[in-house]
Amino acid sequence: MPDEDPDRPAYHDAALATMYRLDVDRLAAIRRAVTGMTRCPECDALNLASQPRCDKCGAKLYPEVPDNEQEKATKEQARQNR
Repeated sequence: MPDEDPDRPAYHDAALATMYRLDVDRLAAIRRAVTGMTRCPECDALNLASQPRCDKCGAKLYPEVPDNEQEKATKEQARQNR
């Protein structure tokens, strides 16, 4: 697989997922595994898949999954207090 094109349109993964009847998140996971790279969900910058945050904008590259309801409530309250 050739290196990812940094000028690739943001809708590219959605179009491929639809064409091959894949979930967009599943396609992104396959792309990360094969290339070792991932795209930022905020600015669409290309980053190493092993990084937790984007080099360009600092956004989290992967969503956090809370372990329990208390942790989820704590994070929601912290977000509202910003």
